[in-house]
Amino acid sequence: MIRFLLRRTGLALFVMLAVIAVVFFVLHLTGDPIGVALLGSGASADDIARIKHELGYDRPLLEQFGSFIGGMFQGRFGNSLQYGQDSLVLTMQRLPYTLSLAGVALLLTIVVAVPLGILAAVRRGRATDRIVIGLAAFGQSVPSFVVGPLLILVFAVGLRWFPVAGAGSPMAIVLPAVTLALFPMSRVMRLVRTSMIEVLGADYVTTARAKGQREGVVIMRHAFRNALLAVATVIALQLTSMIGGAVIVEAVFGWPGIGSLAKDALINSDFALAQTIVIITAAGVVLINLITDIAYSLLDPRIGLK
Repeated sequence: MIRFLLRRTGLALFVMLAVIAVVFFVLHLTGDPIGVALLGSGASADDIARIKHELGYDRPLLEQFGSFIGGMFQGRFGNSLQYGQDSLVLTMQRLPYTLSLAGVALLLTIVVAVPLGILAAVRRGRATDRIVIGLAAFGQSVPSFVVGPLLILVFAVGLRWFPVAGAGSPMAIVLPAVTLALFPMSRVMRLVRTSMIEVLGADYVTTARAKGQREGVVIMRHAFRNALLAVATVIALQLTSMIGGAVIVEAVFGWPGIGSLAKDALINSDFALAQTIVIITAAGVVLINLITDIAYSLLDPRIGLK
């Protein structure tokens, strides 16, 4: 088990180093951030050259990368060109909004998808099963940038049940969370159904029924408990996709998370801020995957021995 954890931790560190290198070099090869930031400001060529020198953008790329790595380990990710503030501070100020949005979306996924998946498996081939399959197919086929505006038109503009955009009230999180949860909810729903159908045909489930145990006990204690391993893994991984999908959802609903901040940073070639957001997001994804691997090995000790 210790060797398994060490391997997974080493792999996570390697992935983070690779992400940092790729993000840094790709961003710096896309153009001139100072020129874009000062475009239309009337700055002269001498002014642009002076600012580049002050910020270190005129140094060789490898030297800039080395300085960035050194500063990163000291908690310095550089100042945002757009906001003139520390990019790490800006990112951490917006991060709670994205985490709350992803958390509510994950809760919706679990509360809705798991019971419906179990119900569809238990009533396989019936009308309930077909309805659940149809809902799952719809959720996986309609993109979030279509669902979001539709929800705004119906529930915010038409019925006036929820705010159109922003995060000014607790109800403002409902529509973006539903939009963000729709795709992972559909995936989890189908996986729960498939896993439960496979487990319900196992011998130990048949034996439990033959012993006269109640159907609810058979389904939850024997069937769902054994299907939980794959389901829990996929649910944990859906959280990582939610963090990535938050970029589009936050832009649609004006949600002030790191997704909308990243969009503004990329549009304005704010390299320091874009790097910081991607690195923090990647660190969160890698951490979630690492925790998922550890939880997976605890639920099934055989994995840690492979």
